Amino acid sequence: MIEVRNLTKHYEFGNVTALKGINLSFEGGKFYVISGASGSGKTTFLNLLSGIDRPTKGNVIVDGVDLHSLREKELRRYRLENFGIVFQFFYLVPYLTGLENVLLPMRYSKKIENPEERARELLKLVNAEHLADKLPEHMSGGEMQRIAIARALANRPKYLFADEPTANLDWENKVRIWELLWKIRKEERVTVIVATHERDFFRFGDIVITLRDGEVHEVKDGARKA
Repeated sequence: MIEVRNLTKHYEFGNVTALKGINLSFEGGKFYVISGASGSGKTTFLNLLSGIDRPTKGNVIVDGVDLHSLREKELRRYRLENFGIVFQFFYLVPYLTGLENVLLPMRYSKKIENPEERARELLKLVNAEHLADKLPEHMSGGEMQRIAIARALANRPKYLFADEPTANLDWENKVRIWELLWKIRKEERVTVIVATHERDFFRFGDIVITLRDGEVHEVKDGARKA
């Protein structure tokens, strides 16, 4: 479970308060959608939840661990072994193949006993076995995002965060990636938290959280059924 207590983020540059004292909880094993217009605080919120950024004040408690009380080295280790993060722009290593990109997090953590076996299982899970030996320059946007999702799952994370994961894809690939995230939530037993402005996909969420001007505007059950 993730508990968020009075989470606030203020940026001195521009004198902007992106998040204003948010209090929420995220239950394990559910699919959450964080929605809101551009500038509502979605990405800032996701970055604080996933430990990429630190709050001005407030706490993110993950399974009893106060995330932002950890020192930087401890936080990096905790993030590597417990979180998977999928970005809007993929961020694959251009000179590594699909398989090598998926292997990369396992090289750093040493958490997985048989890294190559795990990597190939994940490529199969995301329907990307044919990309094992391809470089990113020879992949489509949808294919790169599949590799990025497999990489995010490499160390068997408890939580998968995704920031606008389909914003740069065509409609067909958008649907495929959302269906894939839904499938992963069940098969990998991972809590999925996705930030998106794309209303067509709110239906995938068990819970939809709407932000407005850095505050929680609404929390409601999603339309998706298991």
